[in-house]
Amino acid sequence: MTYSSRALLLAGLCVAALLTGCQSLPQQPTSDGLRQEIELRHVANWQAEGKIAIQMASDQQSASFKWTQDKDNYDIHLFGPFGQGTTWLRRTSRKVTLESPKTGIHQASSPENLMLEVLGWQVPVSNLQYWLRGLPAKKPRPTALTRDPAGFLTDLQQEGWQVTYSRPKDFAGWWLPTRILAERDDLRLTIVIKNWQLPDAARP
Repeated sequence: MTYSSRALLLAGLCVAALLTGCQSLPQQPTSDGLRQEIELRHVANWQAEGKIAIQMASDQQSASFKWTQDKDNYDIHLFGPFGQGTTWLRRTSRKVTLESPKTGIHQASSPENLMLEVLGWQVPVSNLQYWLRGLPAKKPRPTALTRDPAGFLTDLQQEGWQVTYSRPKDFAGWWLPTRILAERDDLRLTIVIKNWQLPDAARP
């Protein structure tokens, strides 16, 4: 075999090795995010813990939170928020209750109306129960959304809010965001989730 023939053979083997190596690289199926989204909507009970920072015009406040969801009902425990002390926001039997040592107990038909009436500002609690898990809220339909190559949400526009997801991590088999930024007009929410408690995800 001549020198040139050996060189061509060696080059061919190198190309084949490179192609084989590329084919063996693990790739995340593009359906993973969409499949998880469908499965997550059927998870009725979950819990999230973390911190939330709220920036309103020239004011900025923060608090720790523990969100416990039971089907359509929830119990949100806020620690030291916005000068209100420990606060509970609960939804049961189609009623929403806001309770704190400073404000007492108040009820309304929606968490947004209740927060605006008692605190003077509101956050989209009805949507956050979906947004926290990386899901679009059931209604209204999103005006725009962006997914990564695996199908997981990275950006969402819904009901006038711009929602951005980052720093996803694995929790019991679920690939969930740990940092969520939600912005609308002069209101900016930054949510950092430190821990999730959900049923183990069933994966093939």
